[in-house]
Parts: sequence; structure tokens; C-alpha cells
Amino acid sequence: MDKPLLSILIPVYNVEPFLRECLDSVLGQSYDNLQVVMVNDGSSDGSLAIMNEYSARDSRVEVYSRENRGVAATRNDLLDHATGEFVLFVDSDDWLESGALETLMREQAEGDYDMVSFQMVGSGVEDDCVYTREEAIAEFLKHKKFRGSLWNKATRGNLFRGYRFDTQVSYGEDALMTWNVLQRVRSVRITPHHLYNYRVNDNSLSHSYFSEKKFSAYYAWSKICEDVSAKYPQHLDIARARFAIEMTLLLRDAARCGVDYNEHIRQLQAVVRDYGHLIGKTRLSSRSMRLYAFAVSHCYRLTRIVSRWLP
Repeated sequence: MDKPLLSILIPVYNVEPFLRECLDSVLGQSYDNLQVVMVNDGSSDGSLAIMNEYSARDSRVEVYSRENRGVAATRNDLLDHATGEFVLFVDSDDWLESGALETLMREQAEGDYDMVSFQMVGSGVEDDCVYTREEAIAEFLKHKKFRGSLWNKATRGNLFRGYRFDTQVSYGEDALMTWNVLQRVRSVRITPHHLYNYRVNDNSLSHSYFSEKKFSAYYAWSKICEDVSAKYPQHLDIARARFAIEMTLLLRDAARCGVDYNEHIRQLQAVVRDYGHLIGKTRLSSRSMRLYAFAVSHCYRLTRIVSRWLP
């Protein structure tokens, strides 16, 4: 049986210490029908030189470079160059387990799934199931077993057609894209295989203690809730409860980092006040989360005092 072409899409920005490990883990896979696309987002270190080195010695590697515009714009460029039947985003400071892509594509072929999700090494997660579109949408909105990250999902490439990463969203842009794509899938395979090594890089936005850019998650989740209200009203309470939880966690992070009260904080508090009661109704989180959400939505100064309630 012919192997489908799998496009590995790698956004690159100042990852010189980690990039070789990432590329060696991809190019050394036993599943070799690959298109490896890298876009350099204006790196100021030696990342581009490494990219060109690998491109010169492996015809499967394509390198593109442009001025710095951010991860969402970079991912749009990657999609523009992808030609594979399936695509997988890989962060340039992470790496794959040996045999990961062979395992992934074997699982896909067994049920002709539109999306195959796998686990992070060391996560302890052992989920093993198949979701219909409706089930995948419901689980995504709960955002517990099935979340919005792109790095753990191989997806049929044509499902991205017509969609663009929102360049106004710096934090949560992958969840917003995953949400869009899920509305086109027929089925999603969740595998128990631990195939992806996720590096905690202090320079990345997702692991910086707090950045003003994180407030853009408000837009991502408000857009998701708007879609749910229009198309899937049966899931609206779950969507709004998750919106409240995500904004509560942003309030926690902002307070711990000493961010002063501002219009963004007020906006987040309004969401939690409006929808916080749904956290209990839907049983999406613990009693301590519900109490914390209530406290911080009414008095931001309390946030630092009671932040010890949450990890």
C-alpha cells in the first residue's frame, strides 16, 4: 500500500540550541514519505544556517525565510507550502520518538481517520478511543482529555483549506484553528502512544511567566463561544464554562507576575462573573477552582493572596 505524503511543518525562531535534535528526530523516522517544511521567522541566531545545512543534504527539506511576524503568520506560510495528504506541526525545540510517524500513520490507515491524536512522553495519559465529529467537538470544549494543541495531531491537509491562523491571536491561535478544523472531520482517533517530547523552553510564549500577548486568548475563546452559540447551542454551557476557566487562569498568571489592574483585567473578570457559575453546573473543574473564580472576578487584589489555591 502506498504511503500518504506527510507534511511536517516546523516554525523556527531563535532555536539554535535545539533545532538539530528536532530535525534529526524527524528525518531519521522509518516513515520516510515526508515533506519537511521550515519557515524561519526572522531568527537572529544561527537557526537559518542550520536549516540551510539540512536542506542541502536532504531533498525532503524545504526552507523559507522572512522578517519576524509572529507564530500565527509563520504557520500560515507553512500551510501555504504544505502539499501532503496529512500535516503535522512540530515545534522546533521539541523532538519525536523513534518510530513515531510509522505508528501514527499506521493508526490513521486502520480507520481512515481524518485526525489522529497522540500523547506527550511522560504525560501518563493513556486515552484510547475514537470520536465522531460531534463527540470530538464536545470533548474539545471540555478541554480536558482533548485539547487545542496542534503538535499532537496529524490532520488531513484539505481540512485546513480556506482557514488562516488569526495573526491578532498570539496565545490560543492553535486552539482556534483546531476548533475550525474539527467542524470538518468525520472521525478522530485518540491513541495511547507517547510519541512527542515537549521541551519547556523559558523563551517561548506558552512558558513565559506572563506576557501581555496572552490576553489575546480572550478573543480566541470568545470566538469559539460565538460559534458554539450559533451552531451547537446544546454545548453552550460547556463552552462558556471553559471560557471562564481559561480567563480565571489568565487572571492568576497576571496577578502572580504583578500585572497592574487594566482594561484587559476588567474584561477577563467580566467573563468570569458572567459564566463562572457554569463551572459548577457543568462540573468541569474542582470546588477550589469555582471559589477561586468567584473571588478573583470580584476583587483582583485578592488574586495574589488566594493564588496558592491553584497550581
